[in-house]
Amino acid sequence: MRPSGIGRIKAKCPRVAARYDFVLTYGEDQGKLVNRRRVDRVAELIIEPKPAKSTDEALLGACVIETTHNHLDEHQIWDLYMTLTRVENAFRSLKSDLGLRLIYHQLATRCVANLFISVLAYHLLAAIELTLRAKGDTKSWSTASTVKEQVSSHTRSTLMLTNDQGVATHLRVSSVPEPIHRQIYGLLGVKDTLRRTRTTATHL
Repeated sequence: MRPSGIGRIKAKCPRVAARYDFVLTYGEDQGKLVNRRRVDRVAELIIEPKPAKSTDEALLGACVIETTHNHLDEHQIWDLYMTLTRVENAFRSLKSDLGLRLIYHQLATRCVANLFISVLAYHLLAAIELTLRAKGDTKSWSTASTVKEQVSSHTRSTLMLTNDQGVATHLRVSSVPEPIHRQIYGLLGVKDTLRRTRTTATHL
């Protein structure tokens, strides 16, 4: 077996090559010509395990960012770079959660109103994320296991009760906030959730 043969085997099996070293020991006639052919007879093949690496070392990598802002330190450059992710998430939220697309209105005034409400909702969303980051919480709004998903289980319901005289009473009540809800509300400075409201109407 020639060294090039070992190289091809290591190329086909990169996981094995990353964990083991292969050492070839040749015989005394190594390199001689027999019938016009070079002899490369392997006397011994030694397979030695490489020193084990921790998971952190195995996954260790580097991210290189080139910038012209030489007056910024590494943390400021990284924060500036991460704004790209926040801009992408902003457009994703506008197109999905906040209803910017698709617009089914036909009148120009209604289209403008739809855009205004979507942009206004995004400002509220951005204010929530900014407030959380200022308190050390890096959750975003619409990605997995974040603010939207965690607070979605805190609901508000309407109960409609009608007595024998035809008088209907509408009660708007909120469910009891869970610990994760109270944690997020505390970071946002929300001291009190929506209170119970009662509306009475008479059926004709």
